[in-house]
Amino acid sequence: MRYDVAVIGGGPSGAVAAAILAKAGLSTVLIERNFDNVKPCGGAIPLGLIEEFKIPAELVEKKLSRMKARSPKGRVIDMNMPNGYVGMVRREKFDRYLRVEAERAGAVVVEGLVKSISHSGEGFVINTLNDKVPPLRASRIIGADGANSKTADELHFPPNELKVIAMQQRFKYTPSIQKFSDIVEIWFDGEVSPDFYGWIFPKADHLAIGTGTEDHKHNIKALQKRFVEKIGITDTPYLDEAAKIPMKPRKSFTQEKAILVGDAAGLVTPANGEGIFFAMRSGKLGALAMIEHLKHGTPLKNYEKEFRKLYAPIFFGLEVLQAAYYRNDRLRESFVAICADDDVQRITFDSYLYKKMIPASWPVQMKIFSKNVYHLIKGS
Repeated sequence: MRYDVAVIGGGPSGAVAAAILAKAGLSTVLIERNFDNVKPCGGAIPLGLIEEFKIPAELVEKKLSRMKARSPKGRVIDMNMPNGYVGMVRREKFDRYLRVEAERAGAVVVEGLVKSISHSGEGFVINTLNDKVPPLRASRIIGADGANSKTADELHFPPNELKVIAMQQRFKYTPSIQKFSDIVEIWFDGEVSPDFYGWIFPKADHLAIGTGTEDHKHNIKALQKRFVEKIGITDTPYLDEAAKIPMKPRKSFTQEKAILVGDAAGLVTPANGEGIFFAMRSGKLGALAMIEHLKHGTPLKNYEKEFRKLYAPIFFGLEVLQAAYYRNDRLRESFVAICADDDVQRITFDSYLYKKMIPASWPVQMKIFSKNVYHLIKGS
């Protein structure tokens, strides 16, 4: 069968795109390589995402408005989010729900690992490994297949320039672990990650502990082992997960007849590694651009222009922050010290909730600027 659009990858970005395309009346196939896949992911989503996509309450296992930032020397800063919360979801449940929604909207959802994509006439032919799915034909393609995107490789998109390898372990709640059940902890510590951070994220029935580092630079298993040791947990995890995360948008993620969304496009923010929000927003923006393209002939590059217009300042700001403060433990110590400032917390959390740059008064801006200058000099 020939489809208007083939969406390759059934995670949040692909499932959202497929649902929107199908609702618009475009024949859509969503190809997911493994319906039982467990994506290594902290699973934190902001309130703005929950509201925009009407995420059911039962999928949000925790609503957390408090977090702790820990420095290399063990200084702990308590941080509060008075105007909202971070929702914690479990990716296997969350992704499955989004695929079901896409199917309900009219998309055809199939399981198969894409082996090749070739140009054919006015569109493409997609083949899966061992022909699990008969060859599919589509006029247009949306690649939503993660950091190691087969779509990007087959269609010769520019490469991902920076990838982080992340590892996460899940621990069942026990008396010794229960104390972590209602608060997020972020560790800025070179022993935990020389260039990223470690996280402790509570879920309904388990605790997720993980860390990340630039791919091929450090031993991720050794870093994770040291992290768990420093936390003081001696329990055995029931699940180990690992995956690559792109930390920089590709130089281009649109072509004449194909686009990339989510991790496939490299849309994970530096410094904090947030991906779900930008996956779903890019899936939505990409699908809307695809609808306009197929119905009215507008160029697909409009999607990339719109995404960069909305979010390039956030990516740039976080890239600068990571480059400035994640270089060594002295700077990480300074960064955590800045997090103690009430205005820094307010601006950070209010911006996080809806991914909008929150303005601050001139005196507040000058105060924060001065603190940054002081701590950068102190940490250098």
